[in-house]
Amino acid sequence: MSHAVLSPSSAERWIHCPPSAKINAEAPRTDTAYTKEGTLAHALCELKGRKYFLGLGPRKYAAELKKLQADEMWQDEMEDYTEDWMDALKSFDGEFDARPHVAVEQKVEFSDIVPEGFGTCDCVMIGGGLLQVIDFKYGKGVPVGAEGNPQLMLYALGALKAYDMIYDIDTVKLSIVQPRIRREPDSWEVSVDDLNAWAEDVVKPAAALAIRGEGEYREGEWCRFCAIRGSCRARAEANLALARAEFRLPPELEDGEIGDILREGERLESWLSDLRKYALNACLDGREIPGWKAVEGRSQRAWTDAEAAFDAARALGVPEAMLYERKPVTLAQLEKAMGKKAFAEGLKDYVTTPPGKPTLAAEKDRRSAVTGRTTAKEDFGDYEQEEQ
Repeated sequence: MSHAVLSPSSAERWIHCPPSAKINAEAPRTDTAYTKEGTLAHALCELKGRKYFLGLGPRKYAAELKKLQADEMWQDEMEDYTEDWMDALKSFDGEFDARPHVAVEQKVEFSDIVPEGFGTCDCVMIGGGLLQVIDFKYGKGVPVGAEGNPQLMLYALGALKAYDMIYDIDTVKLSIVQPRIRREPDSWEVSVDDLNAWAEDVVKPAAALAIRGEGEYREGEWCRFCAIRGSCRARAEANLALARAEFRLPPELEDGEIGDILREGERLESWLSDLRKYALNACLDGREIPGWKAVEGRSQRAWTDAEAAFDAARALGVPEAMLYERKPVTLAQLEKAMGKKAFAEGLKDYVTTPPGKPTLAAEKDRRSAVTGRTTAKEDFGDYEQEEQ
């Protein structure tokens, strides 16, 4: 798989911090269990998309599915999550007045905007003046939003370039399907004119600097997956300045100030975590971090041979009931074992989803805000019921 120096997936970073592009392009790539899992899930999405939209035959589908299932990263739950992907695509397909043009794993290039710029759209749909770019995310740790998403906006620019001579497009709809986090896709619309203005005013200048390794290092949310996030001087200076800020004592803080401090504090926590990881790896590599060293963490005892140990325990008169626990599986474990569809059809009447425990989240979080305050209508409604 080839990777662009100025890749769409890292666009948020190199747009805000242009010189980081070359550093990250030259850093060694390490596949993790998460990236391998995501790659396999994407391959399954592509296979199902080709079957439904492009007429892939059942025998060919079965043969290719068997290959994917033989992969060491295969998990049966991938079938369910990729069905969520297909349900979303079918829903988007149904929004068009007539059957749209559909492309799966559509390669696009936008080198007129970003030097050597290219990428692959998971799915593209076009019809009635609308271009839809739909992206699948298999991650379950960080929610990814569609609004202003640079990766999808670059994909859309590439798709516009590829189809501009064939279709008259005036609106672009970007959607992200992330079934392990959200039940519904997250979507955002932008006009073609606004998208092109963003390309000219924001992307082109940043890309020109980034491809030359020039520009100013800047710290921000885009540092999350940067190769030098633990040792970056610009990030250190920004966070040390934050740490030195003299806030008033809590009793004197106003609500607006608390919001600012919490937001900035999250950045500081993230930076300190990355700095600790960098220092630990440096110590393990034999380098010296003054005042710090790598030590063995807390360890837990473990059986060398559990069955042999239990046989020995029985010989000592330990009752069988003391050796094993019998407890019901969790709802999630049973759903995984049965499959989401069979679980929903057979056990939906026995499942309830109570409100989750309130937790603090940033304002940009897509979930609805909750409050313990009641409205006047609710208060008077309760009063009227009591009177009756």
